[in-house]
Amino acid sequence: MPLISTTDAWKNLTELRDQMSGVPLSELFDADHIRASDFTIDLGSLYIDFARQRVSNDVLIGLTALAETAGVSGFIQRMAKGETVNQSEDRPALHMQVRRTSGDGEDAPLKAFVSGVRKGEILSASGARFQSVLAIGIGGSELGPALILDALGDAYGGALDVRMCANIDGTAFARATGGLDPRTTLVVVISKSFRTMETQANAERAAIWMQTALGDDWAKNFCAISANVDEAGKFGIDEDRVFAMLEGVGGRFSLWSAVGLPIALAFGWEVFTDLRAGAAEMDAHARSAPVRENAPMMLALLTVWNASFLGYGAEACVPYDTRLRKLVDHLQQLEMESNGKRVTQEGYPVDYPTQPVVFGGVGLNVQHAFFQQLHQGTTAAPVDILVPARAPTGDEAQHDLLISSALAQADALAFGKENLEQPHRHYPGDRPSTVIVYDKLTPFMLGKLIALYEMKTVCAAAIWGINPFDQWGVELGKKLSDSILPMLSDTDSAPASLGSLIDILNRMRRGDE
Repeated sequence: MPLISTTDAWKNLTELRDQMSGVPLSELFDADHIRASDFTIDLGSLYIDFARQRVSNDVLIGLTALAETAGVSGFIQRMAKGETVNQSEDRPALHMQVRRTSGDGEDAPLKAFVSGVRKGEILSASGARFQSVLAIGIGGSELGPALILDALGDAYGGALDVRMCANIDGTAFARATGGLDPRTTLVVVISKSFRTMETQANAERAAIWMQTALGDDWAKNFCAISANVDEAGKFGIDEDRVFAMLEGVGGRFSLWSAVGLPIALAFGWEVFTDLRAGAAEMDAHARSAPVRENAPMMLALLTVWNASFLGYGAEACVPYDTRLRKLVDHLQQLEMESNGKRVTQEGYPVDYPTQPVVFGGVGLNVQHAFFQQLHQGTTAAPVDILVPARAPTGDEAQHDLLISSALAQADALAFGKENLEQPHRHYPGDRPSTVIVYDKLTPFMLGKLIALYEMKTVCAAAIWGINPFDQWGVELGKKLSDSILPMLSDTDSAPASLGSLIDILNRMRRGDE
């Protein structure tokens, strides 16, 4: 397949970009009095306003043609049917199928295990009920579940103290286990291969922690989520405590699968089902809605427009909701690991920018941090501003302050304020943003929001012609790490690029002056 940049649809958008150069957003609003209501997508409890993006009606028509030229809808349909869409690994992408499951069939053992632990029917090796859960994983095995645990913990938590551990610096494990009794702690090891270095190291540390408390029966306090039952067995975990992770479910799309066990243990199977149902509803919308009314497809097209045509190398996500403080961490992996690619599915180098850098944080916090640069800096970035319509704690007056701040930022970015006599108080404006309003952050809505960004990521990949389901860029560092490890004790074998660094590290570790 030729590069998308060779198509008439791409060339038309290049011409439209040139025509729009220098046209301020305020002028686009003045010329179209229904823009504020027309450049929106209304899904009832989820509303997307992209009127402040640097697009015109002609650009939207051009972007729609681009999506049709790239075959985005067909790509989504093939993915939903379980066809091979991950060409470099010759696999399907099955996360859509996983979140349509009800808890019966293949899910039945997982559901029964959740029920047994929460009801006290499955006990610790000590004979006591489990009071806490330590989930060990990294990447998609940690970021997605951690987001859900934090977002829903205030309203739905309480039954079990569920914690995540990813890093191997020692501090992460110490913090994750602080105050926990190993005799009443269930350890969940999440690793598709059961060979991931970081997860394996922390699992071994947890095994020692558990052995000290329980002796030979330590493994009864373990279970695993893995595609490698044999490796989990070698570690000591019984086969009936190993729940399958499908090869076709990529890590960053995996929280809907058995990887979501920590979520189900924390909040119960019904909450986990609602989370999946919200995602499945977004899937159905993405499969059926026409491009102009398709929320994830439109977000993807705006990212393509901003990155590949307008030259923005970064985009921000700013939820005005503390419960979504871990959303950006999840999106960084979801979008940048998926679409941070420089070749197409067929292996041809692209001649256009693909995935921008994702950054962000919680508003109002970031208004007092990086928003200065967004408003007046020489390097700008489009922003997604997420706003909950309802006050999570019922304090309407304070919530009004929050909403007014969010909306003020959207307009200030778009329209600025001229002050040429005092340049340091001049706000140039014309900084694009999208405002996403959601009703209430239920498990269903949270699933819907995360799936919105998942589908956005996949749609953008389909337009760029790249593969969002592999991550070969991660592999080189892993292989080099394996080769460097023995060099720490044998510096003569270290390459010139590392010899001095290793000497310095060893000197500091010995405490030499």
